[in-house]
Amino acid sequence: MKTVKLFHSITLLLCAVSLSFGTLFIDLEEDLRGRWESDEDLTGEINALGGSLRKVISDSRGDRFIFFAQAELHNNLSEFMLHQAYGQIKGPMGKWNVSVGRVPLPWGLLTDWSPERMPYASPYRGSRLNTADNGILLDGVIGMADYGIALTQGYGMADIEEFPGPGLLTARVGITPFITGDLVVGLSLSHGTVAVSAHGHGMGHVHEEEQTAIGLDNTLYYGRGLVRFEGVVKRYDASWEQHVFANAEYALLPRLTIETAGQAAFLPHDEKGGSIYTGISLPIRTLTFRGGYEYETYHEDTHSMVLQLYRSFSTVR
Repeated sequence: MKTVKLFHSITLLLCAVSLSFGTLFIDLEEDLRGRWESDEDLTGEINALGGSLRKVISDSRGDRFIFFAQAELHNNLSEFMLHQAYGQIKGPMGKWNVSVGRVPLPWGLLTDWSPERMPYASPYRGSRLNTADNGILLDGVIGMADYGIALTQGYGMADIEEFPGPGLLTARVGITPFITGDLVVGLSLSHGTVAVSAHGHGMGHVHEEEQTAIGLDNTLYYGRGLVRFEGVVKRYDASWEQHVFANAEYALLPRLTIETAGQAAFLPHDEKGGSIYTGISLPIRTLTFRGGYEYETYHEDTHSMVLQLYRSFSTVR
């Protein structure tokens, strides 16, 4: 309830400011899914319905101030999730930017890609790494390097219980060695206490977990193909675990892409699990159809067929 009121306040503020000056960018999203599992009947749901507001205020030096909010109704409109809500001051040439609020955490592939809109399982649910948190973020680009460092509360998307909170430090440094931008390699670090749940979002039944994690990520563009990889080593509650994720996309035709993704987890007490997905993506105007087969082995062997209808609509005021 606290986050709902916060989002409503931010929305009204951005709309009011947009009437006076600056530019307001609005993006709306719909994510509908049908799923059949080997041990269940065919099910369908509104996976997510939401969007984002971005208010840009410029001066003689360009985009100077940015206010951003992103939220959605999740799981058949039963859960409200405030992903991000922050104000940002941009430095010259993007060498430094300071954001305050519920900020995106500078970690791994999250810096330019979100797995939440893909039909397969997100790697961050298994690794229990929060994707956003309340605090301050300093990031920017200097030459071939991009960097980010965030000092946050550790609550993720859960309601704030106290101030300043248990505390979480997250940082990443990325390198783009070629002028074409075809390859990006990053190193991430996270240390502190986070509020996690079975969903990996800091929602539902939440408990605190001491974490220290190191991650390596890379993104490679090769002709019609794209490959992403992320590996994480994490220590929590005196135990170690490792997570590996990779996905590849290849454009057979301008409107037909083959997508594959796989991940594996090596947990304490010799526990192992993983999943693999293969399917296709077909974008038509503002709609994207995705469908494929997923095999999971985390708790028990599960075979699934998934169909996703994703729609994104953007406008400027």
